[in-house]
Amino acid sequence: MKMCLVVALSCAAVLAATTDGAPDVNTSGYLDVLGSKIYYEQAGAGSAIVFLHDGLLPSTTWDEVWEPLASKHEVIRYDRRGYERSELPTKPYSSTEDLRKVLTHLKVQHAVLVGSSSGGALAIDFAIEHPEMVDGLFLIGPVLHGMEFTEQFRERARRNNEPMEHDDVKAWATNWAQDKFLIGGANEKARRKVYEQLVKNAATLKKFDNALEEKLSPPARQRLSEIKAPTLILIGDADINDVHAHCEAINTGIRGSDRVVIKGSGHLIQLEKPDEVIKRLEKFIDRLPRR
Repeated sequence: MKMCLVVALSCAAVLAATTDGAPDVNTSGYLDVLGSKIYYEQAGAGSAIVFLHDGLLPSTTWDEVWEPLASKHEVIRYDRRGYERSELPTKPYSSTEDLRKVLTHLKVQHAVLVGSSSGGALAIDFAIEHPEMVDGLFLIGPVLHGMEFTEQFRERARRNNEPMEHDDVKAWATNWAQDKFLIGGANEKARRKVYEQLVKNAATLKKFDNALEEKLSPPARQRLSEIKAPTLILIGDADINDVHAHCEAINTGIRGSDRVVIKGSGHLIQLEKPDEVIKRLEKFIDRLPRR
């Protein structure tokens, strides 16, 4: 009887030692930042990866890569202000400060930042302001603060957004879902995801006022040389010319960065080719210097 008790206690001690301090398998919640609630999710364990979504879709844009990467890494994503489960901003705010507070709340000291489109711009700004917290930048069709857009880019946005002037949410969502630059291939699953998410979040997006966001000054366009973190840029071959120009500027400005063109894809590569993103991200992380 004594021997059984000793074995049982030993097993309990081993179990406690292996689980104590490890992050929950899957946690989510809200963080209050300057009076606005920001929704976040955290899963897995290992080296940290933070996903930063684009300017159209919320953090669900990462659904296809979330679980596969959570099996090997600690993965974190959140809805930026005004997207899906996070509240609209009501006063001036800083997106980089929001990101820092989310990471601090989750006790993440440093991570690889994975940013799509405007999420890539946020990742770049954060790497300039908080270089000690960035292990690497993995950018998907990123844009760059401080760099202008062409009239072609602006006209495309006006044309796609026009139905919202008449509160025609379905037509607006259809325009973006069928946009040849956003989804480059004949990927109906990806287009359906874009459509459904836009319809779901239309009311909030219509109210969103990005004029309240405080920007980095001088802008990142003038400060790329400050970034020392290893950087990989993915760009879909079907993406609009403006994004290709932004990616080239980032590639030129960040010394040692690499740029890869993904064939048969548009702007949201994580939706069109999630397996490609997972493969390249894991290879990128494996090559990073260990802290």
